[in-house]
Amino acid sequence: ARALHLLSIEGVERLRATIRDLSIDSAGLVPGLFSLRRFDRADDMKAHVAEFADVYGYELAYLDRAALAEHVTSPRYFHAIHDPNAFHIHPLNTARAIAAEVERLGGRIYEGTPATGAALAGPTKRVETAAGRIEAPRVVIATGGYTGALVPRLRRAVLPIATYMMATEAAPDLIASAIRTRACMYDDRRAGDYYRLVEGGRRLLWGGRITTRAADPAGIARELRREMLTAYPQLAELRTELSWSGLMGYARHLMPQVGEMAPGVWHITAFGGHGLNTTAIAGKVVAEAILGESDRIAMFAPFGLDWAGGAAGLVAAQLTYWKLQAQDWWRERG
Repeated sequence: ARALHLLSIEGVERLRATIRDLSIDSAGLVPGLFSLRRFDRADDMKAHVAEFADVYGYELAYLDRAALAEHVTSPRYFHAIHDPNAFHIHPLNTARAIAAEVERLGGRIYEGTPATGAALAGPTKRVETAAGRIEAPRVVIATGGYTGALVPRLRRAVLPIATYMMATEAAPDLIASAIRTRACMYDDRRAGDYYRLVEGGRRLLWGGRITTRAADPAGIARELRREMLTAYPQLAELRTELSWSGLMGYARHLMPQVGEMAPGVWHITAFGGHGLNTTAIAGKVVAEAILGESDRIAMFAPFGLDWAGGAAGLVAAQLTYWKLQAQDWWRERG
């Protein structure tokens, strides 16, 4: 577990280095992450900070309510942990810049070209599309909640779980009455919310909630807004301008699935909403395995392509989420 966690830290630095080395100014990298607590207990948070310093040499900072008040004004938050090494970015701009570098190096990217069939046995792999066929000695399948039926073994192993986001109107002065930090934030509930300021502090981007089938984004946005106002009642006049949903891929064991499912067929999937640093390092360990440079991919071997339960797995996931919400409510009842 510690070795895997060190990989996740390496993934953070790998993405940071990519943004730096490619001069992706449009990534808008902003440092800092606050983990916020909604009930008044801090012994375990202080122990967590001490453990990370001792075991990983990783510096976190504990903030009591008075120190936290310098960054947010909220009746709901009692304590926080600040991670100055974490950061958030504009993901689309970052992906576009990386894609441009891939093409500069001779790679070819085909957007809007869904694979319609795959023959992955034998020394030459074939992937069919509506307009042609690709043949290669190796195939890397890097997908998530949108894997679909192309590779039945992957489909059986991944649960597509919907999550939701909303963006507010531009109201920097009103937002600053509640949030005075550019760091990203999440509360440490088991079924929590996560949010950050974007456009230089002009808008608030807020995410949370999961469902096992796509729900009406507008209805979910009302729930997200209710959560926002629970934390920051002074934002009651802040209008929601946009809401949307997307699918995350989850494995039953809740770990990424990274490995070689068959000779020359590699998979990188099921990141469950934790993709920025973990996909960065997963891609690296797969590349190292293909090139024979390391066997670090073996650390993911215990977390295989287990059957996710199909329809029953989706029901279990939804029930689990409701259970976590109930546990959060019980923990915060005082």
